[in-house]
Order: sequence, then structure tokens, then C-alpha cells
Amino acid sequence: MRLVNARLGKVFSIGSLLWLVAVLLAAQVRPASADEIGQGRLRVKLTTSGSEILVMSWQGPIAAPMATQISDAFEARRSQATRVVLILDSGGGSVAEGERVIDVLGRIKRTHQLMTAVDHGQKCGSMCVFIFVQGHERVGALTSAWLFHEVSRLDPKTKQITMLNRPRWEHLIDKYFRPAGISEAWIADMKQYTFGSDYWQTGADLIQSNSGIINKWLGNQRPRQVDPPTAGPSVATPFAQQS
Repeated sequence: MRLVNARLGKVFSIGSLLWLVAVLLAAQVRPASADEIGQGRLRVKLTTSGSEILVMSWQGPIAAPMATQISDAFEARRSQATRVVLILDSGGGSVAEGERVIDVLGRIKRTHQLMTAVDHGQKCGSMCVFIFVQGHERVGALTSAWLFHEVSRLDPKTKQITMLNRPRWEHLIDKYFRPAGISEAWIADMKQYTFGSDYWQTGADLIQSNSGIINKWLGNQRPRQVDPPTAGPSVATPFAQQS
């Protein structure tokens, strides 16, 4: 499986790590969708593959207690890991909680390498994108979905949008996108499509436009996880892993 364009990465650290993350992504059991569970869920795994990596997977809205859970999971395992991977699947949520998460990630980055990732068919929208770009390495699948729009205020009872706050959103762009090296040309182009509108992109779109949001990517093919039977004929897989 082709995981990363050779022009982009260091062969050991990035290529090997991407392979490991791809395996973890393929193997993880998916929780219910965000709409079904009503709140976010953090899953934590510490690999023991020679290079200890703390993998945290968040699915659901950006909302409390996301920052606290990530912080607690890291502090409990920080001495056991040299790298941290945060896998995201979120349509967005609270700006305040998102900024608390970013503060936690900033503390993590002082001592550990941080990779953020969005898997095949998963999404990262609104506040989630500002969290995603905190990664030293930012991995996105070509088939991932990305949503950009202005900060909004919802009616607590009806959950309908009652106000759009473009200045607040542009402040977040200045505060988080530009320091992360996101393309100025891409930011200017993206802004044209977000006046009172949702603007969707795929991971492939973001890569082809040189946005800088994704700097390592997962291709469209990955091996299926097959548990062979304890006895009987061997199980054949439809393709082999390609380097």
C-alpha cells in the first residue's frame, strides 16, 4: 500500500510511522457515529512495537471533556512513549473546548513528537481542523472529508444557527493556520467560499491545492485485517502490501 509520496517524508521516521498508524487505523473497532453517541469518545492505545507510540483516537463533537481526557491520557503514559498520535473524526464543535485541546497539544509538543491523522472516509470539520494542524506531521486520507465555515452560535433549545461570527473565525485562522504554515494563497481562495456557507473539501482536494493542511497522506488502498481460522484451509487476501 502506497502510504506517502516519496517527495514528502523521511523514509525511516515518517514512512515506518505511517505504516504503523495505517495498521492501527485498520484494526481499530469503530464506535457508534457522533450523532448516535451524542458526545465524543476517546480511545487510547500504547504500542509496544519497539518505538513506543501513544495513540489516542477521538470521535464525536469537539466538546468537554475532550481536553481533560487527552491531558489525563497523556500524563498517565508520557514516560512510556516518545511519540503521540491523535486520530480525529469530528464535524467540529465548541471553539472554547477546541482551544483548550490546542493548549494541551502544545504542552505535549514540548516533549513529544505529535502526529495528527484523519482516516479513510472520516471527517474533520470546523474547529477540528484547527486542532488537526497542531501536528508536527499531519496525515490525511485522500478520501477524508473536510469542512470549513465561519464560527456560529446555536440556539440551545432548537440547535439552529442564530448568528455567524466571521471576525472570530478569521481570528482563529490568523492564530492557528498561519503559524502552522498553511498556504496564504489557499486561505485566500478558501475564504471566498465561506460567506454564510459550508465549504467541503476532500483530502485529495487539499493535497492537490497545496493547502499545507495535510503534509503526509494515506492512499486509497490498504490491506484488510483477516483473522485466520485456528484450523482448516488458509485464508487468502486479495492483494499484498506494496512498498
